[in-house]
Formats: sequence, C-alpha cells, structure tokens
Amino acid sequence: MKKTIALALFMLAATNSVANSQFIPSKYQCSGIEKRIDTINSRMRAGYSMREGEQLKEQLRSLKKQRYECKKKGFSVD
Repeated sequence: MKKTIALALFMLAATNSVANSQFIPSKYQCSGIEKRIDTINSRMRAGYSMREGEQLKEQLRSLKKQRYECKKKGFSVD
C-alpha cells in the first residue's frame, strides 16, 4: 500500500514538473484534467502530511491553470 502511494506521488510530481513547463493545449492534453483535479481534491480531503500537502496544492494549481487554458481554446476537460 505504501509503495503504491509513493509511486502515485512520484507520478504526480513528475506530471507537475512537466505541467509547469510551457503547456500547449490539445485534445489529448486536455482530456481527463477534471478527473485528475477531482483525484487530488479527494486525496486532500483524506488527510496528508505538510510536505505532501504542499505538493498536492502545487499540482492542483498547475492543473487548474491547464484547465483554464484548455477551456479558453475550446477543448473538453472531462
């Protein structure tokens, strides 16, 4: 279980570093953003350490910026 959580955190951290680079909206990039935001929100409701909380907040900020860019270009985020 702990290995799974650690792997998920690593994957999200890797996604976050890519997300902070220049994001160019496309149909593929925009699909599923809302689901990823919901996943992070539910993890935050479940409780977290201070370090993990900061990582989750940063990932959430990044995804919300991406969602905005996708909607601005007219792509679906579902």
